[in-house]
Amino acid sequence: MTAAPRSISVLLACLILSGVATARNVALLVAVGQFSDPALKSFELKGPEIDIDSVQQTLTSQWGFAAADVLALRDQEATQQRILAEISALEKRTSKGDTVLIYFSGHGTSANADNNSFDLPYATGAWVPYDLDYSSLAAANKSLVVGRRDLVPRLKRLDEGGRWVVVVSDSCYSGQVVRSFGQTFSHTRFLPMNSRDLGVAHVAAPIGARPQPPPYPYQHVVLLSGASDSETGADISTPQALQQAPTLDGKYHGAFTDAFLRLLKGQLLPGAFNYAQAREAMNSFLEHRNFAQHPQLLPAIAEDPQDVGSNSFLGMNLPALPTPSAAPAPNGGGNILHIRLEKVDAPLRARIAAIPGVSIVDSGGDLALRQTGEHVQLMGPAGDPVSTTAATDPSLIKRIAAQAWLNRAIPAGSDKLGLRADTDPGSRGNTYVQCESFVFEVRLQKPAYVMLLDLDSQGNLTVLYPAGPLERRAVPGGVATAIPGADPKDHIVVTPPFGTDLVTVMAFEKQPAFFVELTGAQRFATDGNRADALAKGLANAAGAISVRQITVNTYPGKSNESCAP
Repeated sequence: MTAAPRSISVLLACLILSGVATARNVALLVAVGQFSDPALKSFELKGPEIDIDSVQQTLTSQWGFAAADVLALRDQEATQQRILAEISALEKRTSKGDTVLIYFSGHGTSANADNNSFDLPYATGAWVPYDLDYSSLAAANKSLVVGRRDLVPRLKRLDEGGRWVVVVSDSCYSGQVVRSFGQTFSHTRFLPMNSRDLGVAHVAAPIGARPQPPPYPYQHVVLLSGASDSETGADISTPQALQQAPTLDGKYHGAFTDAFLRLLKGQLLPGAFNYAQAREAMNSFLEHRNFAQHPQLLPAIAEDPQDVGSNSFLGMNLPALPTPSAAPAPNGGGNILHIRLEKVDAPLRARIAAIPGVSIVDSGGDLALRQTGEHVQLMGPAGDPVSTTAATDPSLIKRIAAQAWLNRAIPAGSDKLGLRADTDPGSRGNTYVQCESFVFEVRLQKPAYVMLLDLDSQGNLTVLYPAGPLERRAVPGGVATAIPGADPKDHIVVTPPFGTDLVTVMAFEKQPAFFVELTGAQRFATDGNRADALAKGLANAAGAISVRQITVNTYPGKSNESCAP
């Protein structure tokens, strides 16, 4: 029998009673759901006022924040001038080594254009304060909390002064909306600046390739955003939304804040955890609730030489407890693949039910299948299209069966090797448009042998790495490694077919025997000899194994767009 995991609050109490000296935690919380401009009445949000109260109470009761060290600005208090003044005042309120949390709940916005003038620190958007002047684009630009103009210089001063700064933002940063939205039952936290003919062209999917984001400008600043730069965020603020996605306390909240509160209360991860684990847990939770928004962690792996993403969350000085490589799915987890069927006829339902390792569920799910006549669309949990095909297409069953096989064959893994894996640029939410390019970034705390295994939309497996004998060598620890390579000519360019690939990143303490056989293996099925050898090899692998899975979504761009340089 094993002891139950200790709660975060119990661990903090033990730490405080032991008399161990720690740096202070100081917070500035901002929530804007109402606005001074009557023209913005229809854009009011119900979630922020409850968000900020819940976050404030949780920080002081469970995370060791002294009440005097938490300042909250609500609606009328959250003017542009006051927000910026209080961020500047954090220099005097804190000292070197302190952890500073800046939390924002409300609307985000952007110019929806390549020359976006409303940039937050990483090519995202801008925060909307209470006193936004909505009369013209120039007036709005002047009254917004704009990243590069307003936030970057203030955050840099905190950064250079030795503070650890954590910015948590439950708002939309969408520069260009790409994803298919699953949360049709909720309100968006994106304020469209073009709604009053302010001279900003609306960009609807499909769009063109986006420019590369600028370099991350900090050393000790962590940004956890509620959505990537291609998404909007959701506000759970209607009875229907609460019914579809009940919040932890039954009250209105931003979808991201609901996940954030669950994280703070120990519902998503037990014991101590780091920023990378926090982002993964919240991402998985939101995906499985059908929210098409993916929390982002910046700096990305490639721009994080100090590996701040592996630092303890909010500087918690607690003994780490075993944590899973990803948060369990709400449907129960384990090796079962859960699939939600929408208007699927009896013959196809029977074929899916007969797939080993598959369970049909009424809500949530790892996959969803929607049928319209003879055509079906297979989707990820947040509504991203995996593939669109005929109901009789054998590749449909093959793709579902392949993911069920992966669930059984891939081990749960541990965090012993300190594996982090993501795509780069890191602000894209693993969502890319035709002609955009990206790489995979891997970082280990200890040297290990790495394999990237891709499951495509047709149900085929491909070994992306190692592709040759030299790549069978151990990947060094402590540095970011780009796969296929850091040189731009080695980057992956998005071309048809479009859809969703599931990439499994595995790190092995000891090189498995199957590395030689599978090096550069191209397109093999899960019911063949290579898959059998891989499954047996994984079951018998010696030493520690760490596993991460990355869902890569690709979309078509503008018609007749050429990817030529």
